[in-house]
Amino acid sequence: MDEGNLSFDDMSMWMESCALTGAAAFFAGMKGCAVIVNGPLWCYLFTQRHIEQTQSDISHRMQCTQLDNDAIVFGAEAYLREALQPYIAHPPALLAVISGSSASLIGDDVGAIVRAAGVTCPIVSLDSGGLIGSFADGWRRASCAALEVLLRATEPSVRRGVNLIGMTSSYYNGENDARELVCLLTRAGYEVRHVFGCGMRPEDVDSLAQAELNIVVHDELGLAAAEYLEERCGMPYIAPLPPYGRAGTRRWLEEICAVLPPPQMAAAMAEIHAAERRDFLRINDLKNTWGELCFDTVLIRAPRTTAWGMAQALRTEWADVRHLAVAAVLRADEAGAAIADERLAETDTARAQELLAAMEHGLLMGSSSESVYADPRRMLYLPVAYPIVDRLLLSDLPFMGLRGARCMEDALWNGSVLRRELSVRAWKNQ
Repeated sequence: MDEGNLSFDDMSMWMESCALTGAAAFFAGMKGCAVIVNGPLWCYLFTQRHIEQTQSDISHRMQCTQLDNDAIVFGAEAYLREALQPYIAHPPALLAVISGSSASLIGDDVGAIVRAAGVTCPIVSLDSGGLIGSFADGWRRASCAALEVLLRATEPSVRRGVNLIGMTSSYYNGENDARELVCLLTRAGYEVRHVFGCGMRPEDVDSLAQAELNIVVHDELGLAAAEYLEERCGMPYIAPLPPYGRAGTRRWLEEICAVLPPPQMAAAMAEIHAAERRDFLRINDLKNTWGELCFDTVLIRAPRTTAWGMAQALRTEWADVRHLAVAAVLRADEAGAAIADERLAETDTARAQELLAAMEHGLLMGSSSESVYADPRRMLYLPVAYPIVDRLLLSDLPFMGLRGARCMEDALWNGSVLRRELSVRAWKNQ
């Protein structure tokens, strides 16, 4: 679809956050990091609104230069110097200055301005306007820029443990997923040193190189950082699909084990097997009453690895699906053609709307941008990606791992049974 010809309805459905938001989200995920958005106030507010859904304190760590028309014409140095003043006397652990699209057009040497202001902490200056790309593009650039500034020790005498790369609380339920994967790896006997992008401190970045293996969870976010660490520090990495579902969790652990065997793999696999058996019996009881969990059409629209990981779990263990459509980019080495019946471009809103309009006994796994087109009488809607304005998430339940598999199947089965009950009641009242 030609992005230049998108209608208003198309744009209301295509709500991909910009590179500025992705970059700010990366630095916001670092404890003790302050962020300056070098741009107009509306860019700052859009970015803050996205991040504050999971980090309520971000307004205390992020500010804006509030560029206006005068700044675009005469330069933004005075605006930037004013924004830097609080950090001269009280430097944070890391200061990130992120320029949006309008600030990028001015052409100021932001790095030189920041250094000349007398800020003594480590500084990352990044050009990350919306014209550069998507949320993932901004996150990737920010992660590599942080590594260039903060990573010093590249050849530790001893390597042990693993790092998780490419996780963020700015993905829907991302923080809960990060905690679940840490627990999962720990039960298998791995020492998880850091989750890069989700809760690290700037001073901990230097010790990333002390791990034996980097595990990339969301490769659209973390692959560039993993490649940087491999090239600079000689650290190997793997990037399997995220562990959605019980079988997906087993495959994920097996792929990691093939590269770096853990001391307690047998115990972890025994736990997965026990969960599979226990959950199978419970689900089977429900099947005896309601039959198989089946959807005529499913549309999944989410960040790349989330979409394909959930598609694989849905197709192989969660439900019977007659037509599975996935609106996400497919990596060249992935067998997406065997998973999905139809693959949509991320911006193909017209086809997504067609699928939703024609759905009967369907399932939408996406965001609030798609849910406005969803008829609850004809389909089940599960939120799995931002933006979310029609659901509340207070639970600590993840989407990944064993607990995540139960969370997702709870939602799929309970939502499907409720919809069937409502259909029966409507038929009786006719």
